[in-house]
Amino acid sequence: MSERSLSSLPPVLAGPILRHTTSKRLTVWLVGVSSLTIRVRLYPVTADEPCFDRVLTAKELIRVRFGASAWLHLIDLKMDETLPLNTRIGYDLGVSGPGNSQESWIADWAPHLCMPGASTPDFIIKDQLERVIHGSCRRPHSSAGDGLVRVDQLLQETQEDSAKRPALMLMTGDQIYADDVAGPMLRAIHELIERLGLYDETLSGSLVNDSKELRQNPDTYFHREKLLPDIHSNEALIERFFGGVRKPVFSTANAHNHLISLSEVMAMYLLVWSPVCWRLVDMEQPALSAEDANTYQEELAAMDEFVGGLPRAARALAHIPNYMIFDDHDITDDWNLSALWEATTYEHPFARRIVGNALIAYLLCQGWGNNPEAFDDILPSVQALSESAGQEAGYDPSRQDTLIDDLLQFESWHYTLKTSPRIVVLDSRT
Repeated sequence: MSERSLSSLPPVLAGPILRHTTSKRLTVWLVGVSSLTIRVRLYPVTADEPCFDRVLTAKELIRVRFGASAWLHLIDLKMDETLPLNTRIGYDLGVSGPGNSQESWIADWAPHLCMPGASTPDFIIKDQLERVIHGSCRRPHSSAGDGLVRVDQLLQETQEDSAKRPALMLMTGDQIYADDVAGPMLRAIHELIERLGLYDETLSGSLVNDSKELRQNPDTYFHREKLLPDIHSNEALIERFFGGVRKPVFSTANAHNHLISLSEVMAMYLLVWSPVCWRLVDMEQPALSAEDANTYQEELAAMDEFVGGLPRAARALAHIPNYMIFDDHDITDDWNLSALWEATTYEHPFARRIVGNALIAYLLCQGWGNNPEAFDDILPSVQALSESAGQEAGYDPSRQDTLIDDLLQFESWHYTLKTSPRIVVLDSRT
């Protein structure tokens, strides 16, 4: 991407999303268009001046590049002084890119994240969990409204009454649907990949050689089952993944648009959590059959309300600590349902890569923010994979497969919150 086109993008593409938050710790997720320097300011509601104001150090900010203009920033700030409980604390992030020392703040690059009349987002650290929000199953083309818009409404209603404000939000599965993807969403994903230069990868065991060929293939929309080689050894895989007589792995109605590459899954997270990214794509319909075109238009109409509500959904995610755990659709329908499911899936390189890519993205976009220490040993492998792509414009397949192998054996997705009362979040899928 040229410097001219890079300068036309906002500095922050998605986030900030509040993650693990206590009186001694602030954990935040965001994605920038470049490697950002970030200054954090914290403002107790009763104070005129910030109680905390400094640039984050390398120890407090992990950066993972996943495209020419896409950098994940994982903020893990451990406080020297305890933050006050049961009171609103405003926060602001001043960001600056390479070669530019001028900081821009949330009100500059994401004003939709501020409540009416406020200049920054805020949060509350509760000493007791008297009110907790619970949600799951967020599907963009659902006929139901987006629950995060209702969360935003609740936060607005309790903005001036800290006692009534929920302490945190638990999202217990299907924060994305990797397996049930609308045609217009897949189109937006592909356009965002091109716009941001998200990294490509080679694909073994498929009729396409890499993720770029995948996006260009005429069967990439609504017919991805055709991309598997038509050989006898793949008959069971085709049946179980794409819908034979027996219950398939990809068993939902839109499974033929199942996300495959890591760049597709990362783009999905950006598009379900950020209104900014929708400004970077258009929804021009690709070449489709008459039947598929009709489905595409129906899904496009169904997604209008979801996209329109994203500014409020993003504001909700910026105002309350969020904790997450996967169910099946974050990876694929009926993920790890049985030993037979695992044998069918993980013994085939293409199927293993599909599941593994969704798991890498889950680690980066959901898992890490629950309990950062649990991933200290595996994040260096993620960063090594990222660096391999930067050198070759595509992920090193050996590093990618090794990381996937490690994640499939990883046993620390669960976590415990030392709240009152305590919350124990179990991994019921691996």
